[in-house]
Amino acid sequence: MSSGLWGDDEDTRRTELPELFMELGTDGTILSLRGRRIHEFGIEAEGAVGRRISDVLSPSQADAIRDCVKRAIRSDTVVFTEHLTSAGGRRRFWQARTIPLGPDRALRVVTDMSEQLRWHQALERSEIRFRQLVEQAADGIFVCDEDGILVDVNRQACESLGFLRDDLLGSPFVDLCQGLEMEQMWELLDGLDPGESGTLAAVHVRADGSTFPVELHLGPFWDYEGSPRILALARDVTDRHRLEAAALEAAEQEARRIGRDLHDGLGQHLTGMAFLAKGLERALTARELPEAEEATQIVQLVKEAVGHSRGLAHGLAPVGVHGTQLAPALENLAERTRKVFNIDCEFQQEGRTRVPDDATATAFYRIAQESTNNALKHGQASSIILRLETDDEGSLVLSVTDDGRGLPLSRPTEGLGLRLMKLRAETVGATLAIINREEGGTRVSCTLPEGAVARQRWPGLRPTSAPVPQAESSSTDLVVGQDSRKAPG
Repeated sequence: MSSGLWGDDEDTRRTELPELFMELGTDGTILSLRGRRIHEFGIEAEGAVGRRISDVLSPSQADAIRDCVKRAIRSDTVVFTEHLTSAGGRRRFWQARTIPLGPDRALRVVTDMSEQLRWHQALERSEIRFRQLVEQAADGIFVCDEDGILVDVNRQACESLGFLRDDLLGSPFVDLCQGLEMEQMWELLDGLDPGESGTLAAVHVRADGSTFPVELHLGPFWDYEGSPRILALARDVTDRHRLEAAALEAAEQEARRIGRDLHDGLGQHLTGMAFLAKGLERALTARELPEAEEATQIVQLVKEAVGHSRGLAHGLAPVGVHGTQLAPALENLAERTRKVFNIDCEFQQEGRTRVPDDATATAFYRIAQESTNNALKHGQASSIILRLETDDEGSLVLSVTDDGRGLPLSRPTEGLGLRLMKLRAETVGATLAIINREEGGTRVSCTLPEGAVARQRWPGLRPTSAPVPQAESSSTDLVVGQDSRKAPG
């Protein structure tokens, strides 16, 4: 067995190789034979060298091998063939390479590819199952390359947008989203590992030009070929926004009902008590009785209670005005807070501010009102500053800053009031941020970017607006963190 391609010193090493090596002449003579798979082909290694291939294999197998040898030598190229065998009930898949070694001989290398085939088939089955899951998903699924170009979409993505699959592939994903820029996607994806995702709010544009709100979940991943990809899951949130709008409307109606009850019920009772107390004071004073002084104190307390109830009723059931009167309404809120709670509450307006509409004014006023109540009730603040301004980027900014205890970072968004504030901001396209100040207290900021897309774009999403009270005569995130900036004043 020393003749042929290898010498005697390689006998042991070659017989331990996991492949079958067979050196053949053009006439089918076996010149050398190595490998530990020999027995699986029914070949007896001892005595095989020097014999014809037809003497050790079936005629069909021998003819096929001789043909491969002749083709390889004639074309001077490697000839690949594949075949299956069954031994002991086990099927094996083999790949054979016939390599020309000269004008009269070739080397046939046979490799067991059974395990690779099983992995390949398992991968194919996995891909099929994954594709079925993707196609049956209720959300639109988009796969982009590193440049944000679509390379795959599911059925729901096509149906929700009204495009054919071929129309979407090869187009930039951001073209399907109103106002979305690639820079926003990169900013969100920056720092995310495969398997992680980030979320932003967007507006999808259908083939007919109509739009609908979506919640985008974006994340990086590697496809089966090892190429970097971006996965975007788009969830239609039209119904969710309608429910949120209904929740806001219900809150407004309840506030107006309580306000009317305060005015028509408690307010009237207190007014009647004030008249009776005043009559009692006059009678006791006329008789020069010592109890007259106590009656005077009762009259004063009842008057204060009447004033407090009117202030509460006025805030809960406001009188309608235009958005241009947001600033006077906030100033009136600060004044009522000073009188009712006997604390320092100030309204500041920096420059000229433009409020787009009454709905925005209502949302901003309610956020200011809720923030003030939170500062008093939970923060136990002694000083509150309400501020309305336009920043350097043209955004309308409302901020409410207090010197209270701050917001617990462990459970920042559990309260109904905070959730309603977030919904109010989202409804008009604003961003809500709640920050614990380094020096103590809390700052609530509501920012409406210039040209922000409000939800009235989609019918039925914006609740009926209760206008803000007049002076008496948000891809939106709820952010909780620390802030080192100083409060104004």
